[in-house]
Amino acid sequence: MLTTRVGGPSDAPVVARLWAAADAARRADAGTEGGRHDETTAEARTLRMLAGTASLLVVAEDEGEPAAMTVVVQALARDGAGDPIPGLAHVTMVAVDPSRWGLGLGAAVVTRAQAEARGLGYTQAQLWTQQSNARADRLYRRLGWTLSGRTNTDEHGEPIRHYVRAL
Repeated sequence: MLTTRVGGPSDAPVVARLWAAADAARRADAGTEGGRHDETTAEARTLRMLAGTASLLVVAEDEGEPAAMTVVVQALARDGAGDPIPGLAHVTMVAVDPSRWGLGLGAAVVTRAQAEARGLGYTQAQLWTQQSNARADRLYRRLGWTLSGRTNTDEHGEPIRHYVRAL
């Protein structure tokens, strides 16, 4: 039985393992195995993001086990280095247990995150994903996200692209 819920800092160790495993599997699938995130780094990143006042963690559980997650934070100008952008949520760390890819869990957490972000007063949302991640591209387009035309590189030098949508 799949359920989604809003999580908190106490979930950080579990979702960090999930995110690190999903990131490693995605990189292996795309042939970009370098620059993997370990669980300690993922946990610190999750806790740092959840420290914001307008942030949240969404967890999908299947039979009580975390199977997917995402984080929503206040978007900042200059790609995270500037002031808060009123009304704009930044969706990040979308991850699904690799053994459960293709079962709709990514859609479940992103859809719940969108609804929760609306409840926090956000009217728009943005996210970035790797250009090589065709699975994510299909998911985001199916959920109404559109490419903004912006591109960049992630912390490992992998090309990423920017998506937006109204909430």
